[in-house]
Amino acid sequence: MVRTAETATMRLVFEHAVDVSLGDCEHAEAVAELMALAQHDRSAVEAARVRAMGLVMAQPNDEVTRTALSLLDEVLRRGDERHRWQSRRRFDPWDIAANTRSA
Repeated sequence: MVRTAETATMRLVFEHAVDVSLGDCEHAEAVAELMALAQHDRSAVEAARVRAMGLVMAQPNDEVTRTALSLLDEVLRRGDERHRWQSRRRFDPWDIAANTRSA
């Protein structure tokens, strides 16, 4: 269930980055929106960025995806500079001791 929530957050961040890249949303506003959607989860932004990178590699002339990638880079940079990320508990199916403790 935790993995599903993380995937949903990544998908939401990615799709919003593409959506704002299609419109004329101000860059700083878009970055703030993406930061809020990520809910302090850096891994969601990293995963969205990897997805955007794959699309840019497949279609280098796609300006929308390149803009989305740029926005996601800026979100990561600002989050790092402002220490906005919170560590999340990760589920490791092989770590039995950690899985017996409460979250």
